[in-house]
Amino acid sequence: MKAWAGTPAAPDVVDEELDAWVAEPLATGFAIADAHVAHADLAGARAAGGSIARSRVSSVSLASSRLRSLSLVDVVVGDCDASNADWTGGRLKRVVFERCRLTGAALTEVEAEEVVFRDCRLDLATFRAARIVRAVFERCRLDEADLYAAALQQVRFTDCRLHRVDVDQARLASVDLRGSDLDDPRGDLRALRGAIIDSVQLAGLAPLLAERLGIEVG
Repeated sequence: MKAWAGTPAAPDVVDEELDAWVAEPLATGFAIADAHVAHADLAGARAAGGSIARSRVSSVSLASSRLRSLSLVDVVVGDCDASNADWTGGRLKRVVFERCRLTGAALTEVEAEEVVFRDCRLDLATFRAARIVRAVFERCRLDEADLYAAALQQVRFTDCRLHRVDVDQARLASVDLRGSDLDDPRGDLRALRGAIIDSVQLAGLAPLLAERLGIEVG
């Protein structure tokens, strides 16, 4: 299997062309474009079907927000708190998340393409039935993340921590896990078919694989 060596397309964000966003409550179907959303407190916001395009979102609190079917296209999100947010059914295209806290975030059924997560906390995040294509996770923590029935294609995890990640019924194609801390994955490990791992990871997984397969090592 050949590892994906590509790089996600960068968001089309030109800082000099962005207008400062005037803080206001988010309403259903909100639309933000060509804006710099900075230092806003949107924790607990409730608004379905909103969109953000060609924008930068910096140091914003989105904790416990419920923004289902959110569309992010050409967006850079930096130093934001989206812990326990519910973005079920969202669409992410050419998006970069940097130094964001997404602990416990519900990203169920998200369609993500050309996305980068860099230095993010994704512990307990839920990607159930998500579709993730041409994405990179760099230096992220994903302990107990839920990938149940997710489809990942051309995805690279670089220097990440993945402890007790649920991979049951996941579908992987050209998913590069080499160099990451992969420990005690949960669910049917046959779902790892399509992943690329290194020899150190294989040695660590061997006892678990033997146990799951009912092989006794004497």
